Amino acid sequence: MLIKNATIFQSGEKCCVDLLIGEGKILQIAEKIEVTGEKEIDATGLYLLPGLIDLHVRLKDDILSKDHIRRLQNKAKKSGITTFALMPDFSPSLQNAIEMELLKETLEEGMILSLKGVDRQKSNTLNNISTLLASGAEVIQEDSHINGNLLRRILQYALMKDVPFFCFCDNPDLNDNGVMHEGRVSAKLGLAGISKISEISEVAKVASMVKYYGPRCLFQSLSTKESLEILMEAKKSGANLFAEVSIFHLIFSDQACSDFNTLAKTYPPLRDEAERAGLMQALKDGKIDLITSLHAAKSFTRKDVAFNDAAYGVDALEDFLSLCYTHLVKSQEISMSRLLELLCERPAEVLKLENVGKIQEGYVADMVLFDPNAAYVKEDKHSLLHGMHLQGAVRHTIKRGEMV
Repeated sequence: MLIKNATIFQSGEKCCVDLLIGEGKILQIAEKIEVTGEKEIDATGLYLLPGLIDLHVRLKDDILSKDHIRRLQNKAKKSGITTFALMPDFSPSLQNAIEMELLKETLEEGMILSLKGVDRQKSNTLNNISTLLASGAEVIQEDSHINGNLLRRILQYALMKDVPFFCFCDNPDLNDNGVMHEGRVSAKLGLAGISKISEISEVAKVASMVKYYGPRCLFQSLSTKESLEILMEAKKSGANLFAEVSIFHLIFSDQACSDFNTLAKTYPPLRDEAERAGLMQALKDGKIDLITSLHAAKSFTRKDVAFNDAAYGVDALEDFLSLCYTHLVKSQEISMSRLLELLCERPAEVLKLENVGKIQEGYVADMVLFDPNAAYVKEDKHSLLHGMHLQGAVRHTIKRGEMV
């Protein structure tokens, strides 16, 4: 395949090039490439970006089925995501090597399976981590509030097996059955709140353990600026950790939950405007390593209920890149090169993926053709983004050198 007149970003610079692809890799990048017998794509006016890597997505309604897997994979293709990590908190859960191997066989390349560190049927027992890793899992994921000894052993496993540990930091005992951020909006609505300290205290604990035991650790979907400050200090001491924030926590505040809007109910909850602005400043200051879609699609019947009873989660995978481009790049919060670092390069580093995450000769040809001049209004009454004006659109997703 030969891609002509594509705009790419290298070393912070924007340039127009031709790109030759073969055997699933980028063979050549030059100002002009002339070959015969290759399928040509004219990318005039389009950005050619590395395929996105999203490390925090879930199946619809947290239910494992072929239809839900197919739905997720199709959404990823439409959104320019070529690699993503599937969180393991779905039902039925994977309990043994045979189940893991069967699921792995049904998945397309680029779908990373994670495993729960603790056996969900025996809450005080570790999962069979070694066996599940050998059977196809590539990430260990767990919540921070589990038994401290089990958390310690999981960190040691992650270091020993050289796999990343994904940690969601939250202490339910400090949340008082809250359903949204604890603040003025929750008080006005008469809803129980989720305090910031339930996240911050756990981040401090896990950061100290990661610094001591030494594995790669991704702190998932952080929602407070103080959490990021704690991780910055831990990094100075050599801790091998990464801070992830969702696009929703960067662009929405808890005001989105006004009028009991269950479409804005997500976890961690959308914080107040001061926290949202703090996260955006942290992004500009380089304190955030990755951005996730935090994709967690829920059926409308699970959202069209009282706020207390509504399911957590937002479905916006297909608009992920457009959301990031509109609210981060077009708004001049960060550069396009910085966005690609957040969506492609650093996630590849977390997973230790070789030759992935950049437009560079010898790298895997996972790419997306993105039209920065396209514009559309999101029309979906069941979406948090309904009525939002978005800039930029994915035109084609290329996986291992093939259009998908």
